[in-house]
Amino acid sequence: MARKKSGYDAACYYAGKLVGRCTAADGEAYSALMEQCGGDAARVLREYTYFSPELKEILEKVAAIQANKSRAASPPGLFAEPKTSPWGKIQTCDVLCPGVFMVSTASHGGTMVAKEVSAFLSLAAQKCGFKQSGYLCYEEDSQESVVLRELLDKGLWKIPERIKDKAAFEENINQSLRRYNPAYWRARERGREAARPVVRQDAAHGEVR
Repeated sequence: MARKKSGYDAACYYAGKLVGRCTAADGEAYSALMEQCGGDAARVLREYTYFSPELKEILEKVAAIQANKSRAASPPGLFAEPKTSPWGKIQTCDVLCPGVFMVSTASHGGTMVAKEVSAFLSLAAQKCGFKQSGYLCYEEDSQESVVLRELLDKGLWKIPERIKDKAAFEENINQSLRRYNPAYWRARERGREAARPVVRQDAAHGEVR
């Protein structure tokens, strides 16, 4: 009896290793989606819905490999993702930088900053959050922009490539801060002003001081 063809005429690789066999169409989709999501398999699974069983299994395998690699490379304690949140059972968890997690639940979400990392935030930013289970927590709708602004200012996070108008995205963060966290915004602006070099022109002698 002749063997039935499997229809798998392509293969997917990650870091030089075979992670699964699939159709040519799935192989092309794997390459395209990984490229669009910066090579992050977990992000592909979050942002896209329809996969063949073979492609989903491949992506899940790559996501597991990447997660294990990230945990091994990160300082102990900082990459430990929260198990629970103030807003309920965690459904998704994005790592903005080691120790800073953007979580979502069935109804709400927010950003959770590990206590080891919260010391890097300004005092004004720390006052906007609340402490729970060893994390400094920020509400999704009103305080999350505080964390994003701090990480951007300190160069710890970059606006994702998928966001085309980065200037508009950053301005939305600033508008949210001015509206919901005016005390933090004023403190930030005072700090930025104090950090600028003071250049004064001496009117009488024309000297720069």
